Amino acid sequence: RFIVFEESMTPEYRQGDHVITFNWSKVKVGDVIAFRQNGKFFIKRVDLISDGKYSVSGDNKTKSVKVGPISDDQIVGRVIAKY
Repeated sequence: RFIVFEESMTPEYRQGDHVITFNWSKVKVGDVIAFRQNGKFFIKRVDLISDGKYSVSGDNKTKSVKVGPISDDQIVGRVIAKY
């Protein structure tokens, strides 16, 4: 369970939303994932998977924090629900 802290995924996910993640299936392009980078948690959509690296971005391009490619060990799970 995570809380969304930035507005990068609006309108689908808003700051303060709680999300539930699932980590028992392979991540695919188009999935929304929670991951850890530099001690912070992010929720972003997977744009591209290449050579074991994931390119991700927020749905709200004007408010999305840019992050570099991420690896499998940074992924917490695929977001499956919000409440």
